[in-house]
Amino acid sequence: MPKRTAVQKRAREIQHAEGIGYHDALNRARAEAAEPAAEETPASAPTAAAYVLEPTTAEAELGITAEELGVRALPADAGPARRAHAEAVWRPAEAEQPCRCSGVRCDHGAPCETEYADGTCPGRMQHVDRHPGSMFDLTAWYDVYLCTDCDEPYETTVELPGIPWGEVRSRDKLDGDERHLSAGFDSPTVTVIYDGTRHPNFPDRNPDADADEEELDPDTYPTPEDDYSGYDEEARQW
Repeated sequence: MPKRTAVQKRAREIQHAEGIGYHDALNRARAEAAEPAAEETPASAPTAAAYVLEPTTAEAELGITAEELGVRALPADAGPARRAHAEAVWRPAEAEQPCRCSGVRCDHGAPCETEYADGTCPGRMQHVDRHPGSMFDLTAWYDVYLCTDCDEPYETTVELPGIPWGEVRSRDKLDGDERHLSAGFDSPTVTVIYDGTRHPNFPDRNPDADADEEELDPDTYPTPEDDYSGYDEEARQW
């Protein structure tokens, strides 16, 4: 068996540490190996900047912004709130292109295999959305796929240990503006949703809204754990 090069060994380390695909880890390892030459110039950027991507010309023409490129376009030292936001707002890619999600438990590009009377659908599954998939499990995310041929949806919950969508915080540490959930008024801690992360059960608060606003309609913000069906592009605006 051929021996692994230093770059390949580093790629495996990155893959195991961050739970990403080997191809993405290999690109990261190659970028690391190329950094010394780039840093010889006086105006060299910080190491983390080597991983910050910008939209291509074609993507920019489609209106895709840097924040919609996903977690893998963030600096290596990006904090949990920034990672959660990126995982919830990436722009869906075409089925034949790499998905912009973190890559963990992603079925983007997989065969549809929906069975019909005349055979199996030849389409591919397109990963179109990922958002928090629980009210209590901070690492549970909810995935939505659509077949590129028959438009058949596929939905599932995945665990992303490295990308929690919120944190447990002491009640006395709240500043009053965070979206949060408590196990009860007597509970000393609350679950806080990271700012900018879409959660179907916790819509962003409007500081100008009436404080006496009526209770939210549960049909408007369904619980991901419920038997939720049906997907449309408006869902990404939660």
